[in-house]
Amino acid sequence: MTSQLMNPNIPRYQNVEAVLRAEITELPPNTLLPTELQYAKRFDVSRVTIRRAMEMLEKSGMISRSRGCGTIVSPPKVTRRFSPLYSFDQDFNDQGIEVETQILDYQENVVPPEWIRTRLKLKPAVLTGFISLLRLVDDRIISHDVRYYPSSTSKRLKNHLDKGLEISKFLAKLIPMRNSVDWDSEIVSSYSDVANALKIATGSLVVENSFVYFTESGRPIEAGAMSYRIDRCKFRYEGKFSAWSSND
Repeated sequence: MTSQLMNPNIPRYQNVEAVLRAEITELPPNTLLPTELQYAKRFDVSRVTIRRAMEMLEKSGMISRSRGCGTIVSPPKVTRRFSPLYSFDQDFNDQGIEVETQILDYQENVVPPEWIRTRLKLKPAVLTGFISLLRLVDDRIISHDVRYYPSSTSKRLKNHLDKGLEISKFLAKLIPMRNSVDWDSEIVSSYSDVANALKIATGSLVVENSFVYFTESGRPIEAGAMSYRIDRCKFRYEGKFSAWSSND
């Protein structure tokens, strides 16, 4: 590495990562990158230093690495818009992005976890419908859903699936019934079931949105959580800025 690229105030692997990040942004997706050994010779550093730099790039979603295939440039992250609030399918449809939705699990009657029971305002021992979904864009896993429904909605869901209709169409039918939403968004460590679905290591950070939708009358109609791969998604919020004011 030439001296002008070196910042003595940060570790070497961060210097290397910064240079490679700038270069990779100019490359098309699926470009095959040099090997660790080739980079080590270029920057005159150890392979351990290169490996740490590459791990940072991989975690950020800029590259993907696999044994036997090498390191390639990843496609750009997809953008999930949270404000104005769009449904998942509506958001990507408006962007002209085709989403594949896979059903991982469906059960007509399950014992819901306590946080779902609270959000759906259910009495003890009341069962719910449950569905687990995987969302993909260009064959790349983007997010994982778990959704719970009161019995009346669950019956509609069963009839819909029994007819072989797409789950996205059922979710679209629920949109006119959704009048308001209670939504929490946070970065959390993924549990094993979510990590396995997203094909990431258990404990990897994900953006999790837990939600409950209400009808106009205030009746909960759907509750659950969506977990997004942060190496493949970025998030956009749009809206007017509300300035802080003071009478002082």
